[in-house]
Amino acid sequence: MEQFEMPSMYELCLMHVRTDRAMRNMIAKQLDAHGLTMMEWLVIGIVSQAPKEGFSMSQIAQALDVTLPQVTALVNSLTKSGLIKQKVLAVDRRGRQVMITPKGSRLLSRLEQRMAVIMQEWMRKVPSNQLRAYLLTVAQLSSEN
Repeated sequence: MEQFEMPSMYELCLMHVRTDRAMRNMIAKQLDAHGLTMMEWLVIGIVSQAPKEGFSMSQIAQALDVTLPQVTALVNSLTKSGLIKQKVLAVDRRGRQVMITPKGSRLLSRLEQRMAVIMQEWMRKVPSNQLRAYLLTVAQLSSEN
């Protein structure tokens, strides 16, 4: 078995930053073509996973780890674009449930398909067992925050 030497903390951070920047740039290029920001795309993706009744603004804020005012601005922008819709709650008129629209679902599907091709090409030199280990590690670390 190959011996693994842990890089220094600055080297680890540098590798992370470079990887993150490369991935963000590839994704941003696709999103720019549709007039979306990364955060708007993430909201659409989160809302697409909601049950039939949708997600509350608080649930979206929690999933993104951002403030409620930030989510409100994102949701309002996406509502104007017709990619998601908001339903006022009957019990509390201040509350909103957010759901994806058919237009939002179609756009998300096209983006996911296109980005999957781009990411596969980018990661083609990474052996599948290493990629799987990386993805499992990222999932584990991101759930601990």
